[in-house]
Amino acid sequence: MSQLPTADEMLASAEQAMTDAYGRLGDAADWLRSDWRPVGSALTDEQAARRSAMFTAIETAKAAINQAKA
Repeated sequence: MSQLPTADEMLASAEQAMTDAYGRLGDAADWLRSDWRPVGSALTDEQAARRSAMFTAIETAKAAINQAKA
């Protein structure tokens, strides 16, 4: 028989998972700010648009996590 968490344990675990997700979103943003090879090459228009959309989605997700944790 499995033991269910208490309400406090449930909330704490959910908050920790959101904190972890927030950190992973930061990692994703770091990757998007990274240099790439060949060094000095530019992104294509499609790649630049995708990168911009990812930055926007990361900002939106991080704001939602902050709101949920408030």
